[in-house]
Amino acid sequence: MHAKQIRKGRGLAVAALGLVASACVQQRAEPVTRREEPRRAASEAHAAPRITSTFQSELSLVAGRAVTLRVVASDPQARGLSIRWAASTGTLGEPAREATQSEVEWTPPPCVLTGTTPSITATVTNALGLSAETTFTVTGGTTCLAGGGGARILSLHSESVAWNAR
Repeated sequence: MHAKQIRKGRGLAVAALGLVASACVQQRAEPVTRREEPRRAASEAHAAPRITSTFQSELSLVAGRAVTLRVVASDPQARGLSIRWAASTGTLGEPAREATQSEVEWTPPPCVLTGTTPSITATVTNALGLSAETTFTVTGGTTCLAGGGGARILSLHSESVAWNAR
């Protein structure tokens, strides 16, 4: 009889385990919510720098007067920036640079070809090589003689005027 009771006891234990197991299976588990930092969009992670402000001291050419140009920029990921200047004509001075801005003086040429407008471009590039640019234009100035691709020389002689093309 003792052996029989042990079997019954084992049977009850097995039955009890079955109830526990079925109770676990029947319960619905709630999804685990995890708080994560918001992810930045892939496009923002690889976004180009932004030019946030510009400054130009003169809009039209004044003989012998340099034009001061400034660019301020930012990068969405706070990466380092480099700012490069280029001019279609005239002479650029040595740029003054800070982490997010650059200023340069541009000296206009003595004259400008008919139909052209001098332009100065600032290109801002971040550590990923992505860039943004802005172009400044300056109007007016003395018009150069153009045509024929060569220089023109006006020679004054005591009794005549000679026009030579070279």
